[in-house]
Amino acid sequence: MNQERFTLNENEWYAAEIISEEFEPKIRSYSPVKVLRLETKKSGRSLFSLHFYHANYPAGVRDKVYELQMVERTRSFILAKTTEHPVTRYLLIYSIDGDWLRKHFNVELARSERVDEWLEKHA
Repeated sequence: MNQERFTLNENEWYAAEIISEEFEPKIRSYSPVKVLRLETKKSGRSLFSLHFYHANYPAGVRDKVYELQMVERTRSFILAKTTEHPVTRYLLIYSIDGDWLRKHFNVELARSERVDEWLEKHA
């Protein structure tokens, strides 16, 4: 049985949950993220650099680069952990949709509006 695994593509938007003790008491931070560049490391340890636009961060500091190690990769999501932050952050990345934007950011899309179009205009 051939199951495709979730893949990140450059210039595409995703839903991200960033999980860390530093976000106490909520532990999670939610953000639409746009993958700008992805660099795999040939280390044999599932390491990669993720260059991304972090839409739920203050203006002027939204372009981020995280050095990550893959923890889990399924058909629906990628779970990775940072390798450079003093307190480990876990990134759970998966497909974004209008329901997710509504739930976490109270965004109502027009019927014909696509999530990526809305994010390009407003994020």
